Amino acid sequence: MKPPQFTEPRRSPRVREAIPIRFAIASEQYLLEHHGITVDRSPHGLRIQAAIQLSRGETAVVFSQGSLRTAVPTRVVWVEGVALGYPGLAGLEFLASLPT
Repeated sequence: MKPPQFTEPRRSPRVREAIPIRFAIASEQYLLEHHGITVDRSPHGLRIQAAIQLSRGETAVVFSQGSLRTAVPTRVVWVEGVALGYPGLAGLEFLASLPT
């Protein structure tokens, strides 16, 4: 009997990477800036840790701590809530290609 084959459920592998980021949320008319840190990334998106609660389906623009010129629009595809003052996790899908 053959052992069961494992299939990767993701479109592409994730790379663990902790990079400080800033982001703005469309529902706040991009007026407030929030801070977070990446947990990992793939060519399709990011997993971030942030102290605010994001909502599934929300649109956010993510940019590096260094410059607004690297802004990338994203959509929140999943969330794990903020509890007891601990940062929550969110999965963000890129809506545009990453700058090269």
